[in-house]
Formats: sequence, structure tokens, C-alpha cells
Amino acid sequence: MEAARMADAYGLMPGHAVQQSDAEQAYTQAWFQGEDTWVCLPRDQWPQAWIDADMQDPVCPLVLALYGHPDSGTDWERHSHDAVVSAGYVPVPNWPSCFWHPELKLFLVIYVDDFKLSGPSDKLQEGWDLIQSKLKIEPPGPLGLYLGCKHVESTKTLPGTATTVRVMQNDMEEFLRSCVERYRE
Repeated sequence: MEAARMADAYGLMPGHAVQQSDAEQAYTQAWFQGEDTWVCLPRDQWPQAWIDADMQDPVCPLVLALYGHPDSGTDWERHSHDAVVSAGYVPVPNWPSCFWHPELKLFLVIYVDDFKLSGPSDKLQEGWDLIQSKLKIEPPGPLGLYLGCKHVESTKTLPGTATTVRVMQNDMEEFLRSCVERYRE
């Protein structure tokens, strides 16, 4: 959360912005690297040859990380880390899943499959293009709902001055309401 807020603060600097994107089927972009694991596929995913052979409960090796497997998160984290590093992003020391692009002056935060990128507005698209050259992500857009928190950007006038600044409000009302409703259920 602190890294995400740091990205927000950096994105509020003059001439800067902050955007977000999600990875498409994140885990299945990564090769599975855990213990050999065999899985049953749902029948609607069987190759035609299995159906024609009238197979009964066939299994196959798990080759891509799969949601629900305890090792898949680690495989995706390693994969996404290596991908953004190969695209020119540098890991921030002692701050896992945070990256800096030295030429573009962009700050990237990855939380599971959520990406937040902030920095000079005119460099954001180039930064996203670098990421998209290595990972399948949805088209980036303005900051909205990120980790259950709605981000609302506005401007405020500093008291006693004519100076206006951009501010970011984190609105968690909808999320908290849904938590209370779930609790009451």
C-alpha cells in the first residue's frame, strides 16, 4: 500500500500522471516451476484426440502456473519481475515489486496482477509499451479502482494563496460497505 501511495504522490507532481493496468490471466503467462504436478482438465478443454479415444479421466503435466496452486504466485512474481527488468526497469532496492525506469523517470508498482505506473505524462505511453512488449496487460487507463480503493483526483487551493495543487483522495466507502454486507450475511 505504501508503494502504491508513493506512485500516487509521484504522479501528482507537476507534469506527471498516474495510470493503471491489469495483467491478462497473469499466472498463466508464467511457466510453472514447482514440483512435477499432474492435473485433470475439464472435458470441454480436452483435445479432440482424447475425446475420439474415449479416454477416462486423463491427466497431463501442469506447464503454466495456475490460479489456486500454491507455487503459482511465486512463478508469476518471478516472471513479471524478469519481464519488466528486461524492458529497462530497475528494481528499487529493498522494495519488492517496485521498479524505476531511469531514462523515462517512471515509477512502477506491481501488486500480483495490478500495475500502477507514474511519472512524466509524456513518457507514460512509452513506459506501458515497454511493459506490453514483455507481458500481456490490458490497455492502461487513468487511475480508478486499485486494490479495492477508489482514487479520486481533484485540485485544491492552498489556504491564504492563489496556488492550486492536485490531490488524491482514497475513497474506500464502497469497499467497506461491501465488507459490512458480507459480514452481515
